[in-house]
Amino acid sequence: MTASSSLINQTIGNYRVTSLLGEGGMGVVYLAQHPVIGRKVAIKLLHAVLARDQDIVSRFFNEARAIHMIAHENIVEILDFGQTTDGQPYFIMEYLTGEALSEAVGRGPMPPTDVETIGTQMCRALGAAHAKGIVHRDLKPHNVQLVDKGDGAIHVKILDFGVAKILASPDGAQSVKTRTGSLMGTPLYMSPEQCKGAGTLDHRTDIYSLGVMLFEMLAGRPPFMAEGVGELFAKHMLEEPPQLLDFAPHTPPHMAAAIMKALGKEPRDRFQTMEEFRKALVGEIKLATVPARASGPRPMSAAFATQTLSPKASTTLSSASSEIDESFAQPGRRKRLIAIAGGVAAAVVVIGLLLMPKDHPKAEIPQAALPAPTPAPAPAPTLPPVKKTVTIRFEADPAGSHLFRKKDDKDLGEVPVEVQLPKGGTTSEYLLRLGGYREVALVADPSSDRTLHVSLNKLASPPPLPATGDAKKHGAHHATAGKHPKSPVDEDGLATPSF
Repeated sequence: MTASSSLINQTIGNYRVTSLLGEGGMGVVYLAQHPVIGRKVAIKLLHAVLARDQDIVSRFFNEARAIHMIAHENIVEILDFGQTTDGQPYFIMEYLTGEALSEAVGRGPMPPTDVETIGTQMCRALGAAHAKGIVHRDLKPHNVQLVDKGDGAIHVKILDFGVAKILASPDGAQSVKTRTGSLMGTPLYMSPEQCKGAGTLDHRTDIYSLGVMLFEMLAGRPPFMAEGVGELFAKHMLEEPPQLLDFAPHTPPHMAAAIMKALGKEPRDRFQTMEEFRKALVGEIKLATVPARASGPRPMSAAFATQTLSPKASTTLSSASSEIDESFAQPGRRKRLIAIAGGVAAAVVVIGLLLMPKDHPKAEIPQAALPAPTPAPAPAPTLPPVKKTVTIRFEADPAGSHLFRKKDDKDLGEVPVEVQLPKGGTTSEYLLRLGGYREVALVADPSSDRTLHVSLNKLASPPPLPATGDAKKHGAHHATAGKHPKSPVDEDGLATPSF
């Protein structure tokens, strides 16, 4: 019997385990049900082999403690936590229906009204967390559940505080030790200070990550995209974000201005509280109009030049699954970056010389001696070329999935894949496939350029073998918190159900 199915039909706390929801390198999540009242819950367990590592166990239980301390309606509820008789740590959470925000974003840009509703609830929930001294540090669409309560409204639940940082306990003491220089978060949504491995992070890192998420919800793509993690870090740290209205012109100006402010490179340039962010997002406060700075790289800091991410790091970076590797900064690539920076500097010098006044200005010519200038004919307006094709970009996680054209089952390669289609033509159907995961069907609308990003769900495990008498040794101890169905594997190794 495999580790992932060994607890099915067993009892943990007062709940009988019924099925596997998700599994990762560090943990597993089950669906369970109370045998008397019928309540369903999600139970998250740390792999028994990792239970000997006190740091990992502390981080595991830190998630339960952080969620319990906040106790907000828009944050998943923790019911209990403890250890099995075999010493396997677990906690139990409410079972949520609906879909992960990542699934909604994967279908394309969302209406501003829906983005405002989701953003407002997230601001209030994170504001409550920050008021308790808790910083999430791993905000991403996978960790937000859109709950279906049957009333047609959007209800948000924020999940997975597994890498949350408790800045101070109620008595003012440090609650959780954090190793300076460790990287925690998901690169697409990490703040510049997270990318630098800054030793001190505060609640404003969540404001940046939420800004990235709202940008993606409106534009259908995040502000920064790159093939490699190191390149993505550089963009977060050095490049100004593109203007949201260039990608999502339907966005209300006050909403676009609020999101762009949240993406400030320096924490002091962002909103200082989630409540300020919420008010600007809904237009309750007006932001001063500031000319956008030219996009492009900022000067490279010495910290970035000497510290880059190891290629062994996973998508979600944590002190348990990532490392800083100074040897990964390839000399050839660094020389190219320096050459580009030198070219930009040289261009600036040339422009400055052209604009600089001469030391000996020419003698003025009397205006009367000059013939009246003949006005030059206005140049004929040139119309921009009509774009005849659109680019559809396919992205998916986990890595390794392939894109197939449905009509002839042709393998178009490993994603990310970009497909050129005639603009305004008929829709095309594609399939994403990866061994061990459910096939996902996608429809490409060729009306405009767009990015389709999806998360693949693991196939259900085969039915377990009949339990033997020895299986009862996996009985439960306390009842604690868990997660939710169809959950993808969290990139930091812990299973993260998509609730």
